[in-house]
Amino acid sequence: MRLAFRLLLLAVIAASGCASRGNVDLLEARLRDQEDQLRSLHAQVDRTNSELTAARRLNETLKQKVVQPASHEAAFDLSELHFQVTGLKINPLLTGGFNRDGQPGDDQITLVVSPIDRLEQPIQVPGHVECELLDLARPSEQQRLGLWEFDAVKTRAAWQKSLGSFGYRFELPWQMPPAAGDLELRVRFQTEHGDRFETSAPIQIALPKSTLGADQPMP
Repeated sequence: MRLAFRLLLLAVIAASGCASRGNVDLLEARLRDQEDQLRSLHAQVDRTNSELTAARRLNETLKQKVVQPASHEAAFDLSELHFQVTGLKINPLLTGGFNRDGQPGDDQITLVVSPIDRLEQPIQVPGHVECELLDLARPSEQQRLGLWEFDAVKTRAAWQKSLGSFGYRFELPWQMPPAAGDLELRVRFQTEHGDRFETSAPIQIALPKSTLGADQPMP
C-alpha cells in the first residue's frame, strides 16, 4: 500500500516536469524516513499493548486474591504475583552507624535494604536476610565483626515505608566492637523460591571511646 502510494507520487512529480532528479531523490529519502518512523511507532504500540495485557492479567490476579475466602493462608502473598527480583539495594541515606544510648560513639548499625525489580523499584517479597559486618583492614581471618540473620517471618515484619522510601529495616547492634571507623556491610537475600542476591556498601561509624582497639566480643 505504501509502495503504491510512493510510486504514484513519484509518477505525478515526474509527469509535471517540475522536479529534478535531485528533488526526486530527496523525496524518496524523506519517504523512507517516514516509513522507518512508522515502523518504530508500530513496534512501540505493540510493546505498549503487551504491557497493557500483562497489567490486565495482574489486575485479574489481584482481584482473585481480594475475593478469596479468609480460610486461605497467605491471602496476599506478593511472591505469587510473579514479581521478578533482579537485585538487592542498600539505601545509603538510611543506612549507617547509629547512637542508641546517647554516649559518645555509635553502638549499632541501622540498615535499610530492599529487593528490586528490573526497573530498580523496591519489591516486598518474603525471604531470608543475612548481614555481615567486616573490617577489611584486619587480617582475613579476623575481618568479620558480626553476622545477623533474619528469617522470612522477621523480614516480613521489618518492611517499612517512610520518607518516600520502601525497604526492610534492621538494627544490627555490635557483636564485636569495631576498632576502625571505615567498615563494609554485606547483605545477602534468599527468596522462598531459592533465588540468591547479594550487595555491599561501605559504612562509616563514630567509634565508641570505650571500645577503641577492643578485639573481644561483647557479652
